[in-house]
Amino acid sequence: MTYVPRGVLYQLTDAEVVEARLVGDGRNLANRNSKDKSYYHRDKMEDDTVASFAAATAECAVARVFNAEWHAKVWPAGEHHLHSDEPDVGENIEVKRVRNPDAGLVVRDKDRTLGRYVVLAYPIPETGYTQVDVIGWIKADKGWQVGRDSGEGYVRVPQKYLRAVPKEGSNE
Repeated sequence: MTYVPRGVLYQLTDAEVVEARLVGDGRNLANRNSKDKSYYHRDKMEDDTVASFAAATAECAVARVFNAEWHAKVWPAGEHHLHSDEPDVGENIEVKRVRNPDAGLVVRDKDRTLGRYVVLAYPIPETGYTQVDVIGWIKADKGWQVGRDSGEGYVRVPQKYLRAVPKEGSNE
C-alpha cells in the first residue's frame, strides 16, 4: 500500500538525514540520565533512538517547507530551563511529530502563551523517516479554542481544523 500524503511531502537530502541523526543521537546522549516528564507513558512510547531521530527529521522538513531556520539544538538536561521557551523552527514554530498520520495535533498551554504556530508532521517509517508529510498547522490560540482538553495541560486538535501547508510555488 502506498502512503497518500495529507499535506506536503518533503524528501530529506542525504545531508539532512545525517544532520537529523546527529541531532537525535545528541539529544539522547544529553538526556540519558534525565527523568521523564510526568505526562510521559513509557509503555506507549517507542525507543528514544527512533523517536529522537524521527522528531529531528520532522523539524528539518517543517523548516524547509516553511523556508525557516531549523535550529537543530542539543543541550544537556540540566540546561533545559535556559532553552524551554525556544521554538523548534524559525522564530515562532513548534513542530509536533506524530506516529500515526491520522492523529490530531497536540497544542500545549505554553504554545498558546508564547503565541506560537504549531505544525503537525508525520515522518514516514517505511522510508526510514526520510520522507515527512507536513500535514498542516494552526495558531496555538486558535487550536486551544477548538481542541479537546486532555486534562494534562494540552488540547488535541483534530486535523479538520488545521490549515493547509502552502505548496511550493502557490499563493496560499
